[in-house]
Amino acid sequence: MLKTFYFTIPQVDLFSRYQHDFQPLYPDTTTVRYETDKIQLTDTYLDYHSVLIYRMEAYVSESCNLPLKTEKSDFHLLYTMSAPRSIIIQNRDNEDQITLPSSSGTYIYVPKGKYDIHVHHGHYDVFGLLIDVGFIRADIFSSSSFLHEFRAARQRDKKKLYQTPIWPIKEMTRFQIQRLEEIFFHYQPDHEYEVIKIMYTLFEIAKQKQFRMYSYVDPSEDLARRVRIAIADQVNQEFSNLSLSSLSLRFDLSHKRLIAVHKQYFKQTLLQYLQHLLIIKAKEKLTLYTVSETAMYCGYSEVSSFSDFFFKKVGMRPSTYQRKILKRKKRSEEQ
Repeated sequence: MLKTFYFTIPQVDLFSRYQHDFQPLYPDTTTVRYETDKIQLTDTYLDYHSVLIYRMEAYVSESCNLPLKTEKSDFHLLYTMSAPRSIIIQNRDNEDQITLPSSSGTYIYVPKGKYDIHVHHGHYDVFGLLIDVGFIRADIFSSSSFLHEFRAARQRDKKKLYQTPIWPIKEMTRFQIQRLEEIFFHYQPDHEYEVIKIMYTLFEIAKQKQFRMYSYVDPSEDLARRVRIAIADQVNQEFSNLSLSSLSLRFDLSHKRLIAVHKQYFKQTLLQYLQHLLIIKAKEKLTLYTVSETAMYCGYSEVSSFSDFFFKKVGMRPSTYQRKILKRKKRSEEQ
């Protein structure tokens, strides 16, 4: 996905002097530095095709306007990690403007044009996701959704700035932004899939929380759901042999605590859920691959171990299951 916005102030290779300790650069990203007598700005971004991840960090020595130009109308999810005051973006051609709250998130539509960003003295740190709106599911915009009027307004006047009153998942977004920072600014080809999953998750959470201001979420239930997602994500990866004990390190909690929380809300142990997903995956792979290939896809280095596991759960050996399925498939095709 092409970057379609940039700041119309001088670019520099290095700052003439550092007025502030900026975050270390990410090795896999593109970073552009901008500098005037009043502002030093780093614009760092990474292209994941359907989503452009970016981070803007600035130190402002004196209140001023930061000029911005956009070459295409786009949707952005912006999250202000830190700012001395709210950030105001104003269209130069009219009085149209939007406000980005400090330490909060907002979802905005920015049309093609020229803008002034009103900033004050201090340090700014803003994460952004430039989103290909085409990949967002249509049901997010159902008539009961808080984004419905947002989208409808944009369709009525494509030259006008719009934003949600506030992105309604502040705490959850901060967790996701931390993950973006720690993982996805370090490029790997398979990260694109994970980035898009995070986007879907963000919109799903927003839809669920849209009209509450914003009711209490049981942290134990949230933990149980996140553990469940982590297991499913791992099983969905090919050739992955998941160690449930590794989840303790990931969530910084004891294995016993994770088992108890998951069983409380889903009436299953972690092992039962893992094995349930593995059997689903194995059955799917057996329609396409040999037994030994399927074993490898499911994370088993020994075919015999995979065969014993499958027999215990299904009541037949994977080779027998495969013959039955393929025979049934052939009979269906002949009919």
